[in-house]
Amino acid sequence: MTNKIKSVFKIYLLLIVALCFGTSYAFAAGAEGHWGTSEGEALEALDLKGDMEDGEDLYEICSACHLPEGWGDLAGTFPQLAGQHATVLIKQIADIRAGNRDNPTMYPFAIQIEGAQELADVSAYIQILEMNPNPITGPGGPSFVLSNLRKDVSLNSLDSIEKKVGKAAFKKLKKIEETEYKSKSVFITKLKSILTPADFSKGQAKILEVADWTSDLKLGKKLYEGNCVQCHGDHGQGNYKEYYPVIAGQTYLYLVRQFNWIKTGKRRNANPDMVKQINGFSQLDMRSVVDYAGRFVMKEGDWKKIETTEDEGDDF
Repeated sequence: MTNKIKSVFKIYLLLIVALCFGTSYAFAAGAEGHWGTSEGEALEALDLKGDMEDGEDLYEICSACHLPEGWGDLAGTFPQLAGQHATVLIKQIADIRAGNRDNPTMYPFAIQIEGAQELADVSAYIQILEMNPNPITGPGGPSFVLSNLRKDVSLNSLDSIEKKVGKAAFKKLKKIEETEYKSKSVFITKLKSILTPADFSKGQAKILEVADWTSDLKLGKKLYEGNCVQCHGDHGQGNYKEYYPVIAGQTYLYLVRQFNWIKTGKRRNANPDMVKQINGFSQLDMRSVVDYAGRFVMKEGDWKKIETTEDEGDDF
């Protein structure tokens, strides 16, 4: 029997078990419209008890990028993992390992996890890490900044305007990269001081479009309550049963990037319902809703309890 046939056979058996004994796994595009995972490795890991001591050792693979505390980096290149639901971590890591989610930076590290038990172990450990008490939020108002979003060529990335402004002007703009200006007038004054009049005239509109990172928290609240509460909860706590991630306290720039990737289809394992939900969101809408959501704080009882002894049951 080939590995592929074994994998298919394993998933088939898990489906039979679920149907016969009522196991509550959610499958992508399932009969009830649930979104989750159909990866055999993930399904096996979800049914295992994670060993947090072994998980701590395994987390060393992840800590170089996500930091020992699990808080990620300020620029949002690497997300905060601390406090994320173990179910979400299992799904996402399994998807990256299986090629369902494109993440070339993480893939070499993810494949070092050997099998379902180690996947359960490291995910259990990450969930119990204390979240950053001072998360990196968005501007909550006017903000003009040229950000490269880790070479992300989306519409709000500095790198997207190189061809428009030319190499000489682009090189000058790179010198003020990641510098925040609290008003458009101050930002324009800075642009005029570093660019030639011709370059400023040629690129002004496009530069301002890319640099405008203003967010509106009132708009964000309205959008969140109208579009996000059902899945991500009333304070960004997500849902461990349905694989909806914790977004409370997540780094602002990471949320912006992922929102863009989900909207454009770059994040291939995104919930199809969310892709449809945010299809009409503008850049201001996206920035505002994630700036609002990232300011939430998790509460006791939001997580599924991680067992620490053989005696404890599945308390929630």
